[in-house]
Amino acid sequence: MRKDFSEREKTCFDFLHLLDKDDFYVIIGGYAVSSFGFPRFSVDLDIVIPGDEKSSFHRLIADAGYILSKEKLDLTYFGAFERHEKGLVSIDLLINAVQSRQTGYSYPFSYIFGNSEMREVSGWDPSNRARIRLAKKEMLIALKIHSIRDSDKRDIIMLCYETPDVTAILKHLKDGPRNILLAHIHELASVVNDRNLKDSLKGVYSIDDRVFEKTVKNCHRVLEELISKLQ
Repeated sequence: MRKDFSEREKTCFDFLHLLDKDDFYVIIGGYAVSSFGFPRFSVDLDIVIPGDEKSSFHRLIADAGYILSKEKLDLTYFGAFERHEKGLVSIDLLINAVQSRQTGYSYPFSYIFGNSEMREVSGWDPSNRARIRLAKKEMLIALKIHSIRDSDKRDIIMLCYETPDVTAILKHLKDGPRNILLAHIHELASVVNDRNLKDSLKGVYSIDDRVFEKTVKNCHRVLEELISKLQ
């Protein structure tokens, strides 16, 4: 099973190695989170691109053996979504924007790109490594507060291991629907207080008690400050 996981993850990294440092793209999702110190297993790549890079990414993806499986145009905003698959691995292209179905808010590619950086990322298998353009920590946290799936909650907590810049997070959230965002943050706060959280995080990130205690303590402080500033 471990070998199977490693091979599937390696397929993701094989594609990441094809990306040039000068390409216009930003990685969000699990691999971006992994760059901040605690890798978790993932077999999908979430890549934000501008519309004028679509053709070049289509060629890159097709040459790597991926097949288009789903295409969706969202007429409510100005973005589009595509999923390309290769076996059990998928590449999700978010074209022109990152949109949240939960809040209805949309971040254009230019904003995401302006809040990105080149970082080293390693996989669940440490032999898988790449240097790629990723969303900055505070941008990731804001995106995940909008979507607030169970995986997003765990990722936000782990991204607080080294305390993020709360002012930057607030800047990313300031134009979103405040009441919904506050409800999402309160929902996350209840998870941080859950007795089962430690087992959940340990199962996904393989962390010890010391790391758990530090990240939960920091996350408490971050959430309290976000709530106080957004109310």
